[in-house]
Amino acid sequence: MHRSKRRTTASRSTRRLWYPRACVRRAVTLRVDYATADGRGWLGIVRNLSVQGMYIDSALRHVAHEVAPGNLLTVAFVLPSGQPCTLRAMVVHGDRQGCGVQFQQGPLQSLANLVYYCISLDEEEDLSIGGLYGRR
Repeated sequence: MHRSKRRTTASRSTRRLWYPRACVRRAVTLRVDYATADGRGWLGIVRNLSVQGMYIDSALRHVAHEVAPGNLLTVAFVLPSGQPCTLRAMVVHGDRQGCGVQFQQGPLQSLANLVYYCISLDEEEDLSIGGLYGRR
């Protein structure tokens, strides 16, 4: 019996795909509107963000079951800088609270807004680290 439990765990882990992140995700709290290709739409909260993707915490807990890995979404959110972003994204993983998505494409201006915002977060972090280690 103990052996079959291990096989079950091993078979589950081989089925779960893992996509390495090329970019560090930053903790944020932003409203996001998202819709599937067939027009179903929802409201969520972005919990982490990078130029590669985001994690969407569903405002309605039942929504996470309605999006599945491989689904294409259109996500629309406004960055703290006030710049809008509308991007196409693919669901990479989902759980009871929400889903992780990887950005696929979007208008050049939306992509530029996202890149500049993420660069500004990196610069803020560099300054805070420099401030900690620069003092003696």
